[in-house]
Amino acid sequence: MTWKEAAGVLAVLVTLAGLPLLLWHWRVGVLNRYPPGTKVITLTAIANGGIWTQEEIVGANYWWRKPVRTEEISLQQGDHVVLRLRSVDVLHTFGIPLLRLGPVDVPAGHTVEVGFTAERAGVLTFLCWQVCSPDHPGLRGRFLVKAGKAVETW
Repeated sequence: MTWKEAAGVLAVLVTLAGLPLLLWHWRVGVLNRYPPGTKVITLTAIANGGIWTQEEIVGANYWWRKPVRTEEISLQQGDHVVLRLRSVDVLHTFGIPLLRLGPVDVPAGHTVEVGFTAERAGVLTFLCWQVCSPDHPGLRGRFLVKAGKAVETW
């Protein structure tokens, strides 16, 4: 066996052992980086039609079908929420005015994370602050925070 063959065999073995280790690290280290009970919500902004959606948007389904608009997301008072914000087309700017959260720039093709705790019951409107298309006014939705044990409202 030459040194080139040995290097090739070693490369294959490192790949076969390294890929499962990398995937395990991703599952254990990255996906579980939030405290237990954290609600992770992915919202994707689309300028065409002016919608926020919770559906996975990739190249093919961006053009071939219209995703479902996310108008309302239910939460419980006290929930810790991490929002994974995505944009598929242009720069969007996310905000929740009542929480003074934002404006958070979400560049096209990127994912930005922000978090908040739903401390009080009520309605929290989220929207895009960056005028991105003629359909911009449709880029809004709301979190409906249901009262827990201690009732405080917005």
